[in-house]
Amino acid sequence: MRTELRKAWSSSVRGDRLAHHDAAASGLGSQAPWHPGAMDKVLVPVRDLTDSDQNQAVLDVASTLVEDQTAAERVAASHGPAVAAEAVAAARSRRRLGELAGPIHLTVVWAMYGETGRMVPRAVHPHGEDFVRAKVRQLDWLTGGLPGVTWSIIACDDGCPDRPSSADLMTDIAEAEGYPREGHRSVTVLRLAEMIEGDISISPAFDRLTSTDQSRKGGSILAGLAVAIDPARANGAGRHVVCYTDADLSANLAQLGSLATPLVAGDQIVGALGQRYGIEGAVLVKADGPVTEPHSTGDKPDKIIILFRHFVRALLIPDLALVLDTQAGFKAFDGAALGPAIRQMTSFNETFDVELLIHLAQHYGPRALAVEPIVFTEDFAATNFPSVEPGPRHLAMVHQVVELYDRLVAPVAPVTGEAADLLALIRMLDLDDYVTLIEHLRAEDRDDPTLFDRRWPVQHLRDILRR
Repeated sequence: MRTELRKAWSSSVRGDRLAHHDAAASGLGSQAPWHPGAMDKVLVPVRDLTDSDQNQAVLDVASTLVEDQTAAERVAASHGPAVAAEAVAAARSRRRLGELAGPIHLTVVWAMYGETGRMVPRAVHPHGEDFVRAKVRQLDWLTGGLPGVTWSIIACDDGCPDRPSSADLMTDIAEAEGYPREGHRSVTVLRLAEMIEGDISISPAFDRLTSTDQSRKGGSILAGLAVAIDPARANGAGRHVVCYTDADLSANLAQLGSLATPLVAGDQIVGALGQRYGIEGAVLVKADGPVTEPHSTGDKPDKIIILFRHFVRALLIPDLALVLDTQAGFKAFDGAALGPAIRQMTSFNETFDVELLIHLAQHYGPRALAVEPIVFTEDFAATNFPSVEPGPRHLAMVHQVVELYDRLVAPVAPVTGEAADLLALIRMLDLDDYVTLIEHLRAEDRDDPTLFDRRWPVQHLRDILRR
Protein backbone atom coordinates (compact mmCIF):
# COMPACT_ATOMS: atom_id res chain seq x y z
CA MET A 1 0.00 0.00 0.00
CA ARG A 2 2.75 2.47 0.94
CA THR A 3 4.71 1.70 -2.21
CA GLU A 4 1.60 2.20 -4.37
CA LEU A 5 0.91 5.47 -2.57
CA ARG A 6 4.43 6.69 -3.26
CA LYS A 7 4.22 5.76 -6.95
CA ALA A 8 0.81 7.38 -7.35
CA TRP A 9 2.09 10.55 -5.72
CA SER A 10 5.21 10.69 -7.89
CA SER A 11 3.12 10.30 -11.02
CA SER A 12 0.66 13.03 -10.07
CA VAL A 13 3.28 15.52 -8.93
CA ARG A 14 5.34 15.36 -12.14
CA GLY A 15 2.33 16.06 -14.30
CA ASP A 16 1.26 19.34 -12.77
CA ARG A 17 4.15 20.66 -10.69
CA LEU A 18 4.96 23.52 -13.08
CA ALA A 19 1.37 24.73 -13.25
CA HIS A 20 1.10 24.80 -9.46
CA HIS A 21 4.43 26.62 -9.08
CA ASP A 22 3.55 29.27 -11.67
CA ALA A 23 0.19 29.99 -10.05
CA ALA A 24 1.63 30.09 -6.54
CA ALA A 25 4.71 32.17 -7.26
CA SER A 26 2.68 34.82 -9.07
CA GLY A 27 1.37 36.09 -5.72
CA LEU A 28 -1.04 39.01 -5.82
CA GLY A 29 0.31 40.49 -9.00
CA SER A 30 -1.08 37.74 -11.26
CA GLN A 31 -4.09 36.11 -9.67
CA ALA A 32 -4.88 32.62 -10.92
CA PRO A 33 -8.24 32.30 -12.72
CA TRP A 34 -11.21 30.77 -10.98
CA HIS A 35 -11.92 27.12 -11.73
CA PRO A 36 -15.61 26.33 -12.31
CA GLY A 37 -15.36 23.39 -9.94
CA ALA A 38 -14.04 25.63 -7.18
CA MET A 39 -17.12 27.81 -7.35
CA ASP A 40 -19.40 24.85 -6.76
CA LYS A 41 -17.39 23.38 -3.92
CA VAL A 42 -16.99 26.50 -1.78
CA LEU A 43 -20.72 27.24 -1.60
CA VAL A 44 -20.95 25.28 1.65
CA PRO A 45 -20.12 26.35 5.22
CA VAL A 46 -17.83 23.40 5.97
CA ARG A 47 -14.13 23.96 5.31
CA ASP A 48 -12.76 20.87 3.55
CA LEU A 49 -8.97 20.78 3.90
CA THR A 50 -8.74 17.91 1.40
CA ASP A 51 -10.37 20.03 -1.33
CA SER A 52 -7.56 21.61 -3.37
CA ASP A 53 -9.97 23.89 -5.23
CA GLN A 54 -11.34 25.22 -1.97
CA ASN A 55 -7.83 25.73 -0.60
CA GLN A 56 -6.95 27.79 -3.68
CA ALA A 57 -10.25 29.66 -3.46
CA VAL A 58 -9.24 30.98 -0.02
CA LEU A 59 -6.14 32.60 -1.52
CA ASP A 60 -7.96 33.92 -4.57
CA VAL A 61 -10.65 35.51 -2.41
CA ALA A 62 -8.00 36.90 -0.07
CA SER A 63 -6.34 38.58 -3.06
CA THR A 64 -9.60 40.36 -3.76
CA LEU A 65 -9.95 41.39 -0.12
CA VAL A 66 -6.44 42.84 0.00
CA GLU A 67 -7.50 45.30 -2.68
CA ASP A 68 -11.07 45.83 -1.45
CA GLN A 69 -11.74 45.37 2.27
CA THR A 70 -15.44 46.17 1.77
CA ALA A 71 -15.90 42.96 -0.19
CA ALA A 72 -15.93 40.74 2.92
CA GLU A 73 -19.70 40.61 3.27
CA ARG A 74 -20.14 39.81 -0.41
CA VAL A 75 -17.52 37.05 -0.15
CA ALA A 76 -19.30 35.46 2.81
CA ALA A 77 -22.57 35.43 0.90
CA SER A 78 -21.11 33.87 -2.24
CA HIS A 79 -18.42 31.51 -0.93
CA GLY A 80 -19.61 30.51 2.52
CA PRO A 81 -18.57 31.75 5.97
CA ALA A 82 -15.68 29.31 6.46
CA VAL A 83 -13.84 30.28 3.28
CA ALA A 84 -14.66 33.94 3.94
CA ALA A 85 -13.29 33.87 7.51
CA GLU A 86 -10.01 32.31 6.40
CA ALA A 87 -9.67 34.67 3.44
CA VAL A 88 -10.30 37.73 5.61
CA ALA A 89 -7.56 36.58 8.02
CA ALA A 90 -5.14 35.95 5.14
CA ALA A 91 -5.84 39.35 3.60
CA ARG A 92 -5.30 41.12 6.92
CA SER A 93 -2.03 39.21 7.36
CA ARG A 94 -0.80 40.20 3.89
CA ARG A 95 -1.60 43.87 4.48
CA ARG A 96 0.20 43.86 7.82
CA LEU A 97 3.27 42.12 6.41
CA GLY A 98 3.42 44.59 3.54
CA GLU A 99 3.59 47.49 6.00
CA LEU A 100 6.72 46.16 7.74
CA ALA A 101 10.22 47.30 6.92
CA GLY A 102 12.39 44.53 5.50
CA PRO A 103 14.39 42.54 4.99
CA ILE A 104 12.45 39.78 6.77
CA HIS A 105 12.99 36.05 6.55
CA LEU A 106 10.22 33.66 7.61
CA THR A 107 11.16 30.11 8.59
CA VAL A 108 8.35 27.59 9.12
CA VAL A 109 9.01 24.40 11.11
CA TRP A 110 6.83 21.36 11.64
CA ALA A 111 7.16 17.80 12.95
CA MET A 112 5.94 14.72 11.10
CA TYR A 113 4.77 11.34 12.35
CA GLY A 114 2.46 9.18 10.27
CA GLU A 115 1.72 12.04 7.87
CA THR A 116 2.04 10.24 4.52
CA GLY A 117 -1.72 10.11 4.06
CA ARG A 118 -2.25 13.84 4.56
CA MET A 119 0.84 14.65 2.49
CA VAL A 120 -0.68 13.39 -0.77
CA PRO A 121 -3.73 14.61 -2.70
CA ARG A 122 -7.20 13.33 -1.88
CA ALA A 123 -7.19 11.32 -5.10
CA VAL A 124 -4.44 9.18 -3.58
CA HIS A 125 -5.65 9.02 0.02
CA PRO A 126 -9.08 9.91 1.49
CA HIS A 127 -7.46 12.19 4.09
CA GLY A 128 -4.99 13.67 1.63
CA GLU A 129 -4.46 17.42 1.95
CA ASP A 130 -1.40 17.69 -0.29
CA PHE A 131 -0.18 19.87 2.55
CA VAL A 132 3.45 20.36 1.49
CA ARG A 133 2.58 21.94 -1.84
CA ALA A 134 -0.36 23.76 -0.24
CA LYS A 135 1.86 25.31 2.43
CA VAL A 136 4.33 26.41 -0.25
CA ARG A 137 1.50 28.07 -2.19
CA GLN A 138 0.32 29.83 0.97
CA LEU A 139 3.79 31.24 1.65
CA ASP A 140 4.26 32.21 -1.98
CA TRP A 141 0.94 34.04 -1.91
CA LEU A 142 1.81 35.81 1.34
CA THR A 143 5.22 37.02 0.21
CA GLY A 144 4.67 37.45 -3.55
CA GLY A 145 5.47 40.97 -4.67
CA LEU A 146 7.27 41.80 -1.42
CA PRO A 147 10.96 41.83 -2.43
CA GLY A 148 12.14 42.31 1.15
CA VAL A 149 10.43 39.14 2.43
CA THR A 150 11.77 35.62 1.93
CA TRP A 151 10.82 32.26 3.41
CA SER A 152 12.01 28.70 4.00
CA ILE A 153 10.57 25.46 5.39
CA ILE A 154 12.14 22.92 7.75
CA ALA A 155 10.24 19.69 8.51
CA CYS A 156 11.52 17.01 10.88
CA ASP A 157 10.47 13.36 10.87
CA ASP A 158 9.76 12.32 14.47
CA GLY A 159 10.45 8.62 13.82
CA CYS A 160 7.54 8.00 11.43
CA PRO A 161 6.79 4.26 11.08
CA ASP A 162 5.18 4.59 7.63
CA ARG A 163 6.93 3.08 4.63
CA PRO A 164 7.84 5.23 2.86
CA SER A 165 8.32 7.43 5.91
CA SER A 166 7.06 10.99 6.12
CA ALA A 167 10.63 12.19 5.53
CA ASP A 168 11.06 9.97 2.48
CA LEU A 169 7.81 11.09 0.90
CA MET A 170 8.38 14.79 1.60
CA THR A 171 11.88 14.52 0.15
CA ASP A 172 10.36 13.02 -3.02
CA ILE A 173 7.85 15.88 -3.21
CA ALA A 174 10.51 18.55 -2.72
CA GLU A 175 12.71 17.03 -5.42
CA ALA A 176 9.83 16.56 -7.84
CA GLU A 177 8.71 20.14 -7.36
CA GLY A 178 12.23 21.47 -7.71
CA TYR A 179 12.18 23.36 -4.43
CA PRO A 180 15.61 24.86 -3.64
CA ARG A 181 17.73 23.27 -0.91
CA GLU A 182 18.88 26.59 0.51
CA GLY A 183 17.92 30.23 0.49
CA HIS A 184 14.53 31.67 -0.45
CA ARG A 185 11.76 29.07 -0.96
CA SER A 186 14.03 26.30 0.30
CA VAL A 187 12.51 23.12 1.73
CA THR A 188 14.62 21.09 4.17
CA VAL A 189 13.70 17.65 5.51
CA LEU A 190 15.34 16.48 8.74
CA ARG A 191 15.17 13.14 10.50
CA LEU A 192 15.11 13.21 14.28
CA ALA A 193 17.03 9.92 14.41
CA GLU A 194 19.92 11.53 12.53
CA MET A 195 19.78 14.65 14.71
CA ILE A 196 20.02 12.48 17.84
CA GLU A 197 22.99 10.60 16.42
CA GLY A 198 24.68 13.76 15.19
CA ASP A 199 27.26 15.88 16.94
CA ILE A 200 25.31 19.15 17.00
CA SER A 201 24.49 20.20 20.58
CA ILE A 202 20.93 21.52 20.95
CA SER A 203 20.25 21.34 24.68
CA PRO A 204 21.74 19.16 27.44
CA ALA A 205 18.49 17.18 27.70
CA PHE A 206 18.19 16.78 23.92
CA ASP A 207 21.80 15.68 23.70
CA ARG A 208 20.99 12.82 26.10
CA LEU A 209 18.24 11.40 23.85
CA THR A 210 19.03 7.98 22.43
CA SER A 211 15.87 7.17 20.45
CA THR A 212 13.00 8.85 18.63
CA ASP A 213 10.73 6.90 20.99
CA GLN A 214 11.63 9.52 23.61
CA SER A 215 9.98 12.26 21.57
CA ARG A 216 6.34 13.02 20.92
CA LYS A 217 6.63 15.89 18.45
CA GLY A 218 8.61 18.11 20.86
CA GLY A 219 12.00 16.67 19.97
CA SER A 220 11.46 17.26 16.27
CA ILE A 221 10.15 20.79 16.75
CA LEU A 222 13.15 21.58 18.94
CA ALA A 223 15.54 20.15 16.33
CA GLY A 224 13.85 22.18 13.61
CA LEU A 225 14.02 25.39 15.65
CA ALA A 226 17.70 24.80 16.44
CA VAL A 227 18.55 24.27 12.77
CA ALA A 228 16.48 27.33 11.81
CA ILE A 229 18.49 29.69 14.03
CA ASP A 230 21.88 28.19 13.16
CA PRO A 231 24.07 31.15 12.10
CA ALA A 232 25.27 29.06 9.17
CA ARG A 233 21.77 29.37 7.67
CA ALA A 234 21.53 33.14 8.20
CA ASN A 235 20.46 34.92 5.04
CA GLY A 236 22.13 38.24 5.82
CA ALA A 237 20.86 41.32 7.62
CA GLY A 238 17.25 41.68 8.67
CA ARG A 239 14.71 40.19 11.02
CA HIS A 240 14.26 36.44 11.27
CA VAL A 241 10.83 35.15 12.28
CA VAL A 242 10.71 31.44 13.15
CA CYS A 243 7.30 29.78 13.25
CA TYR A 244 6.23 26.29 14.12
CA THR A 245 2.98 24.74 13.03
CA ASP A 246 1.31 21.36 12.45
CA ALA A 247 1.69 18.94 9.55
CA ASP A 248 -1.74 19.75 8.14
CA LEU A 249 -3.64 22.73 6.77
CA SER A 250 -5.59 23.63 9.91
CA ALA A 251 -3.73 26.94 10.26
CA ASN A 252 -3.28 28.67 6.91
CA LEU A 253 0.30 29.94 6.67
CA ALA A 254 -0.97 32.98 4.79
CA GLN A 255 -1.82 34.24 8.30
CA LEU A 256 1.87 34.32 9.26
CA GLY A 257 2.10 38.03 8.51
CA SER A 258 -0.13 38.72 11.51
CA LEU A 259 2.20 36.77 13.80
CA ALA A 260 5.29 38.39 12.30
CA THR A 261 3.98 41.94 12.77
CA PRO A 262 4.36 42.30 16.57
CA LEU A 263 7.78 40.64 16.37
CA VAL A 264 9.16 42.88 13.63
CA ALA A 265 7.35 46.15 14.32
CA GLY A 266 9.22 46.71 17.60
CA ASP A 267 11.82 45.18 19.90
CA GLN A 268 9.68 44.27 22.92
CA ILE A 269 7.92 41.12 21.67
CA VAL A 270 9.76 37.80 21.26
CA GLY A 271 6.80 35.46 20.81
CA ALA A 272 3.50 35.86 18.92
CA LEU A 273 1.12 33.06 19.78
CA GLY A 274 -1.81 32.14 17.57
CA GLN A 275 -5.05 31.70 19.52
CA ARG A 276 -7.85 29.52 18.18
CA TYR A 277 -10.29 30.70 20.80
CA GLY A 278 -10.64 32.85 23.90
CA ILE A 279 -9.89 36.27 22.38
CA GLU A 280 -11.67 38.66 20.04
CA GLY A 281 -11.11 37.85 16.39
CA ALA A 282 -10.23 34.18 16.92
CA VAL A 283 -12.28 31.86 14.71
CA LEU A 284 -12.59 28.12 15.16
CA VAL A 285 -13.97 26.34 12.10
CA LYS A 286 -15.91 23.28 13.21
CA ALA A 287 -17.61 20.61 11.13
CA ASP A 288 -20.72 22.76 10.66
CA GLY A 289 -18.93 26.06 10.11
CA PRO A 290 -16.96 28.83 11.87
CA VAL A 291 -17.67 30.01 15.42
CA THR A 292 -16.26 32.71 17.68
CA GLU A 293 -16.44 33.26 21.41
CA PRO A 294 -18.44 32.77 23.50
CA HIS A 295 -19.45 29.78 21.36
CA SER A 296 -15.96 28.46 20.50
CA THR A 297 -15.42 27.46 24.12
CA GLY A 298 -18.85 27.96 25.66
CA ASP A 299 -20.54 25.39 23.41
CA LYS A 300 -17.89 22.71 23.83
CA PRO A 301 -19.08 19.61 25.71
CA ASP A 302 -15.68 19.56 27.46
CA LYS A 303 -15.84 23.26 28.38
CA ILE A 304 -15.35 22.73 32.11
CA ILE A 305 -12.40 20.40 31.50
CA ILE A 306 -10.73 23.16 29.44
CA LEU A 307 -11.55 25.97 31.88
CA PHE A 308 -10.44 23.99 34.92
CA ARG A 309 -7.09 23.21 33.29
CA HIS A 310 -6.59 26.88 32.44
CA PHE A 311 -7.57 27.85 36.00
CA VAL A 312 -4.84 25.57 37.38
CA ARG A 313 -2.26 26.82 34.88
CA ALA A 314 -3.08 30.50 35.46
CA LEU A 315 -2.61 30.19 39.23
CA LEU A 316 0.50 27.99 39.18
CA ILE A 317 2.19 29.60 36.15
CA PRO A 318 1.00 33.24 36.31
CA ASP A 319 3.44 34.36 33.61
CA LEU A 320 1.21 32.51 31.12
CA ALA A 321 -2.15 33.56 32.55
CA LEU A 322 -2.99 35.63 29.46
CA VAL A 323 -2.11 32.82 27.05
CA LEU A 324 -5.46 31.07 26.88
CA ASP A 325 -4.58 28.62 24.11
CA THR A 326 -1.10 27.30 24.87
CA GLN A 327 -1.37 24.28 22.53
CA ALA A 328 -2.31 25.98 19.26
CA GLY A 329 -0.07 24.72 16.47
CA PHE A 330 0.75 28.17 15.12
CA LYS A 331 3.36 30.19 17.03
CA ALA A 332 6.09 32.56 15.84
CA PHE A 333 9.22 33.84 17.54
CA ASP A 334 12.04 36.31 17.09
CA GLY A 335 14.79 34.01 15.84
CA ALA A 336 17.45 36.00 17.71
CA ALA A 337 15.65 35.44 21.02
CA LEU A 338 15.10 31.68 20.75
CA GLY A 339 18.62 30.46 21.53
CA PRO A 340 18.65 30.78 25.34
CA ALA A 341 15.22 29.13 25.64
CA ILE A 342 16.09 26.25 23.32
CA ARG A 343 19.21 25.44 25.33
CA GLN A 344 17.07 25.02 28.47
CA MET A 345 14.45 22.72 26.97
CA THR A 346 13.87 19.35 28.61
CA SER A 347 10.33 18.39 27.46
CA PHE A 348 9.80 16.51 24.23
CA ASN A 349 6.14 15.53 24.64
CA GLU A 350 2.89 17.51 24.79
CA THR A 351 4.30 19.83 27.50
CA PHE A 352 6.87 21.14 25.03
CA ASP A 353 4.82 24.23 24.13
CA VAL A 354 4.26 25.36 27.71
CA GLU A 355 7.88 24.79 28.74
CA LEU A 356 9.15 26.87 25.82
CA LEU A 357 6.79 29.72 26.75
CA ILE A 358 7.86 29.57 30.40
CA HIS A 359 11.52 29.90 29.45
CA LEU A 360 10.80 32.83 27.13
CA ALA A 361 8.70 34.59 29.79
CA GLN A 362 11.43 34.10 32.39
CA HIS A 363 14.13 35.38 30.03
CA TYR A 364 12.31 38.36 28.56
CA GLY A 365 9.30 38.94 30.83
CA PRO A 366 5.68 37.80 30.37
CA ARG A 367 4.86 40.96 28.39
CA ALA A 368 7.25 39.78 25.69
CA LEU A 369 4.64 37.18 24.69
CA ALA A 370 1.82 38.52 22.54
CA VAL A 371 -1.35 36.69 21.55
CA GLU A 372 -2.83 36.98 18.07
CA PRO A 373 -6.24 35.73 16.91
CA ILE A 374 -6.17 33.19 14.09
CA VAL A 375 -8.64 31.24 12.00
CA PHE A 376 -8.13 27.56 12.70
CA THR A 377 -9.93 24.66 11.03
CA GLU A 378 -10.35 21.49 13.03
CA ASP A 379 -8.95 18.65 10.94
CA PHE A 380 -12.02 16.44 11.16
CA ALA A 381 -10.91 13.55 8.97
CA ALA A 382 -7.52 12.49 10.30
CA THR A 383 -7.57 13.64 13.92
CA ASN A 384 -8.40 11.40 16.86
CA PHE A 385 -10.30 13.68 19.23
CA PRO A 386 -9.92 12.90 22.92
CA SER A 387 -12.98 12.01 24.94
CA VAL A 388 -15.11 14.90 26.14
CA GLU A 389 -15.74 13.04 29.39
CA PRO A 390 -13.27 13.53 32.27
CA GLY A 391 -10.76 10.73 32.29
CA PRO A 392 -7.14 9.77 32.92
CA ARG A 393 -5.76 11.74 29.96
CA HIS A 394 -7.36 14.96 31.18
CA LEU A 395 -6.12 14.42 34.73
CA ALA A 396 -2.64 13.71 33.37
CA MET A 397 -2.68 17.09 31.63
CA VAL A 398 -3.49 18.81 34.92
CA HIS A 399 -0.69 16.91 36.65
CA GLN A 400 1.67 17.95 33.83
CA VAL A 401 1.01 21.57 34.78
CA VAL A 402 2.05 20.73 38.35
CA GLU A 403 5.18 18.97 37.08
CA LEU A 404 6.15 22.04 35.04
CA TYR A 405 5.52 24.26 38.05
CA ASP A 406 7.69 22.09 40.29
CA ARG A 407 10.54 22.00 37.79
CA LEU A 408 10.54 25.49 36.33
CA VAL A 409 8.50 27.92 38.45
CA ALA A 410 8.81 26.83 42.08
CA PRO A 411 12.60 27.29 42.21
CA VAL A 412 12.28 30.98 41.27
CA ALA A 413 8.73 32.04 42.20
CA PRO A 414 6.91 29.60 44.52
CA VAL A 415 3.18 30.21 44.81
CA THR A 416 1.54 31.43 48.00
CA GLY A 417 -1.96 31.93 49.34
CA GLU A 418 -4.87 30.60 47.30
CA ALA A 419 -2.54 29.27 44.60
CA ALA A 420 -0.58 27.28 47.19
CA ASP A 421 -3.85 25.85 48.52
CA LEU A 422 -4.85 24.83 44.99
CA LEU A 423 -1.46 23.19 44.47
CA ALA A 424 -1.90 21.10 47.62
CA LEU A 425 -5.36 20.01 46.48
CA ILE A 426 -4.21 19.06 42.97
CA ARG A 427 -1.35 16.98 44.35
CA MET A 428 -3.90 14.79 46.14
CA LEU A 429 -6.32 14.37 43.22
CA ASP A 430 -6.79 10.83 41.97
CA LEU A 431 -8.96 9.92 39.00
CA ASP A 432 -12.14 9.42 41.02
CA ASP A 433 -11.66 12.82 42.68
CA TYR A 434 -11.06 14.50 39.34
CA VAL A 435 -14.14 12.99 37.73
CA THR A 436 -16.26 13.96 40.77
CA LEU A 437 -14.92 17.50 40.63
CA ILE A 438 -15.55 18.03 36.91
CA GLU A 439 -19.01 16.48 37.02
CA HIS A 440 -20.00 18.67 39.99
CA LEU A 441 -18.64 21.83 38.36
CA ARG A 442 -20.54 20.95 35.19
CA ALA A 443 -23.75 20.62 37.15
CA GLU A 444 -23.15 24.02 38.73
CA ASP A 445 -22.26 25.66 35.43
CA ARG A 446 -25.65 26.08 33.78
CA ASP A 447 -25.86 29.63 32.38
CA ASP A 448 -22.60 31.07 33.74
CA PRO A 449 -21.16 33.09 30.82
CA THR A 450 -17.69 33.40 32.41
CA LEU A 451 -15.04 31.55 30.45
CA PHE A 452 -11.28 31.90 30.94
CA ASP A 453 -11.65 34.42 33.76
CA ARG A 454 -13.42 31.83 35.86
CA ARG A 455 -11.84 31.13 39.25
CA TRP A 456 -13.20 28.61 41.72
CA PRO A 457 -12.46 29.14 45.45
CA VAL A 458 -10.26 26.29 46.63
CA GLN A 459 -12.45 25.81 49.68
CA HIS A 460 -15.41 25.22 47.38
CA LEU A 461 -13.44 22.54 45.55
CA ARG A 462 -12.58 20.95 48.88
CA ASP A 463 -16.24 21.02 49.88
CA ILE A 464 -17.15 19.17 46.70
CA LEU A 465 -14.65 16.48 47.60
CA ARG A 466 -15.61 16.73 51.29
CA ARG A 467 -12.09 17.45 52.41
